[in-house]
Amino acid sequence: MPREAEIRKKAVQILEQKKWAFWYPPKVKFKQNDIFGVFDVVCCQKVTGDLKFIQLTTVSNLSARRKKIHNFFKNNRLRPKRALGAQVEIWAWSKKKREFKVELI
Repeated sequence: MPREAEIRKKAVQILEQKKWAFWYPPKVKFKQNDIFGVFDVVCCQKVTGDLKFIQLTTVSNLSARRKKIHNFFKNNRLRPKRALGAQVEIWAWSKKKREFKVELI
């Protein structure tokens, strides 16, 4: 199974090619490293200014991450379509196909 850093590196390459500015929190031992406790990367489209939050995972963990995001919205009484003023996506890495499966929440 690929490590989180390997998956993030692949995602960053794609985001750079598509001209997205992005940020992800630095890795700190024994500390939570997610944005809002859920997302791995926040991105801004350089041309349009559109925002999106991305949760990175593997295909085998896709349903668990989907549930994690839905619980975040439910617990904070937010609606996914209007929350954060941004798109919310899950990028699931498929080792077999060597590509991301992108799911819009």
